[in-house]
Amino acid sequence: MQHVREWPIRLYFFEEDGQTQARVWLKPGATALEAVGEALCEPTDFDVPEIGDEVAAGRALVALGTKLLRSGEADVADLRGAPVHIDP
Repeated sequence: MQHVREWPIRLYFFEEDGQTQARVWLKPGATALEAVGEALCEPTDFDVPEIGDEVAAGRALVALGTKLLRSGEADVADLRGAPVHIDP
């Protein structure tokens, strides 16, 4: 039988002086996870806020994915009683 779960992710953007910060938040269980990604508009770049959002969000989501993998590693290691490594 198939089981379906939903993990809502919240993504917030903060922009100031050509710098965009994305904060991503996820609560998959009892503990919430948060990660941050940033993007900087260089002086020679065109000022296109959507591009900063994409880059900052991508970096925040990659950081969140890494945190999820590390959390999974810790959970498996606790069950096995030995360290484990989970590849991305």
